[in-house]
Order: sequence, then C-alpha cells, then structure tokens
Amino acid sequence: MNSSIKTLLKAARIGCILTSLAVCSAATAPEDRVSTNFGILVGFPSQQEAGAGGTLLVPGTVIPLTGAAHENSLHHQIVEKSLSFAQATEKLWRTFRLDPGRQQQQAAYEALAAGKALELPPIREAGVRITATLIRADDKTATYRIVFRQGEKLLADSTVAVARGGRAVVGGMDGTAAPYIFVFVEPDAVGAAKERASRTPEALGITAPVLSRKVAPAYPEDARQDKVTGVVVLQLLIGTDGKVHEVEVLQDPDPRLTKAAVEAVKQWEFEPAHDKDGKPLSVKSSVTINFALK
Repeated sequence: MNSSIKTLLKAARIGCILTSLAVCSAATAPEDRVSTNFGILVGFPSQQEAGAGGTLLVPGTVIPLTGAAHENSLHHQIVEKSLSFAQATEKLWRTFRLDPGRQQQQAAYEALAAGKALELPPIREAGVRITATLIRADDKTATYRIVFRQGEKLLADSTVAVARGGRAVVGGMDGTAAPYIFVFVEPDAVGAAKERASRTPEALGITAPVLSRKVAPAYPEDARQDKVTGVVVLQLLIGTDGKVHEVEVLQDPDPRLTKAAVEAVKQWEFEPAHDKDGKPLSVKSSVTINFALK
C-alpha cells in the first residue's frame, strides 16, 4: 500500500466541514468517563461508469414498539441521528467518488476514561489498526487522539476535539486503489449515557431483525438519463412475521428514486425481532438507500 494515508493527518478537518457540531478547540476540566460511539466506514474508489441501482448504505437502527411513554422521544432522537449520519456518509462517498456498492462498517461504543486507549474494530482488508484515546473532557467538549497503524508502522496520529452530543470525522486515503477509512467520533452529551442505556433494545433484551431477503431497488431509467442521484431514508415497520407492513419516507431526494426504493423494500423479508423470552416483536427500523451514478 502507498503511504498516502498520511492524508489522514489533515482529514480531521473533514469533521468541521460535515457538521457544525465538531469544534476546533481543546477542552479543560477533566472528566472521569465519556461514553463515545465510534463508527468506522471503509470505502473503495468506484470502477463503474454508471450505478446499477440503489444500494443499502447505512444499516437500520431499531425502535421497539413497547408502548412506553418515551417511545416518541426515542423515535425522534433515532430518526434525527440516522438522517444526520446518512447525510454525512453520503457526502463523504460523493466527495471522494467512492463505490456506493462497496462499503464496510464497524462500530464500537465505550465509556472511556481519560488516558485509556481503545482498540477499535480492525480493518483487516487494509491491514490497519486504529486506537482512540480520550485526552480530556468537560461538559461541552471531549478531545481524542486517533492513531492509525499498519503493523509496527505509524500511519497517522490525529487529535480532534468534538462537541458533547456532536460528531467529527477523521479519515483519509490509503493509496489510489486502496480503501478510504473514516472514523466517526460521537461523544455522548453529559447524562446521555444513562438515558441511552435504559432505552436501547439491548437494555430491554430485544434482538434486532435480521434481513433474510433483499430486493435491490432498480435505478429508474428516466432518473438515470436526467442524472438524478440521492439518498433515500425510509423507516420500516417490520411485523412479527418478518414482513414489511409499513414504509414511511424520512428523506425524499427525488420522487422517482423514492418510489423505486419503497417498491423494493416492501419485498424485503426479515427474521423478526424477539424479546428477552424469544417472543417475536414488531419494531421500526430505519434504512438508507443510495442512488449514485459514476
């Protein structure tokens, strides 16, 4: 692999481009622990002249239909986060002209103490290891050190400050034909970790639905001729039978693309979600589908 992954050193600035929530100043007053979500995305340069259809870009987040009073609030939070993440991801893929059909994703959620280094899930195809260390934090900002290594070789060592409850992106390219690696850094706002822990499906003993039959959306020919692209975000109601019972449009870049996406996902089938006793559940899950022409 080429040594051009050094662009990681300057790519921390992407976070300030993608979202105004990323800040560029250091925090003071240290804090014991900061619960942080890390999302690792790996993309590849496109080898195609034209996209073949819609591609599932971001996996769904699950909302159990428990009837609890906090359901609407949780629904709103997850939808907003899903839309924000989808828009940031789509912008990265468009900016770097990456293949929408080739994307690898990893994630980690950890309560970090200052000075603790967390080994993020490895990028095996690239042979790259990533560690994240919380340097310091206060109730407004958390500052991290993100280190990329290949074997014993140090590839990049970046420091990024992120608003609590916000997001920054650190990443770059490893060679002209090799993977692009992006790390999303999302520290929880003060007090959010406790609230999150009590509301997640995992905390309720709920397993997420698993996609068992997927129909890829066809790229509408008139939209292709007009060179229309975009990201469609949908929310599915997945029943206890594993079938899609309702589809709600959360983001509609073009009616032709959205119609193609909706028609496709209505044919999807899942192994349904289950509660802690193994009983099938109806859940809502958001999906993000990318239509791109190269």
